[in-house]
Amino acid sequence: MKFNRVVDLSDTLYPAMPSWPTLPELRYDAIKQAVRDYYTINVITQMHMHVGSHVDVQLHSIVGGKSLDNYPLDRYMGEGLVLDFRQKGPGEEITPADFREFDSSIREGDVVMLCTDWHKKRGFNPDYLYRWPFPNPGACRHLVERKVKAVGTEAMSIAGWGESVATQGPVTKHSSIEIHNILLEKDIVIIEGLSHLDEVLGRDRSKRAFFVFAPINFAGTEGGPCRAMAFLSDE
Repeated sequence: MKFNRVVDLSDTLYPAMPSWPTLPELRYDAIKQAVRDYYTINVITQMHMHVGSHVDVQLHSIVGGKSLDNYPLDRYMGEGLVLDFRQKGPGEEITPADFREFDSSIREGDVVMLCTDWHKKRGFNPDYLYRWPFPNPGACRHLVERKVKAVGTEAMSIAGWGESVATQGPVTKHSSIEIHNILLEKDIVIIEGLSHLDEVLGRDRSKRAFFVFAPINFAGTEGGPCRAMAFLSDE
């Protein structure tokens, strides 16, 4: 395959960035500075595996499931397509009927990326932190039936917000564990926290590309940060 364009689909990481509201924020500090020490070194002092663009694998919600390092590298890349769900509003479900529009385009083994433009809302605001669009259980089962390889979203989770904090209760009654497990039980890798899927789509409703979402190879973890990108052959 010959590519003539690359789109960076990754979120930029920085201290105290918007992330999952009930988990610790990202922290890292420079302990050496080149102006003083001849070299610079930063140390990560606090980070969970679901900050920014990241993958979820079986161990995330399946007891005894495979960990991040149990997957060959080629499981974290593949041909697929971006689907246009930019019409979806805050907290709105993506349904099986929404996916059926694209059934003729989805191939077995595809990486399926869900474009909602939610990366444009990134920040400390209710829509980004709690009210993103998400595929409901029926939609996830539909993707399983299509035998896809991976599913990616611009939201912080493939499932809707179901927790409670002082300013926000659950947005959905659908279980996050159920939605994750529908996919993970079939060994479908989940990619969350993506950006710029609209740059792949342009004005199209769907667009094929080759995707890479390779994580840092942590041993024994349930997921991990990844650098995601799309390679395109524009004509």
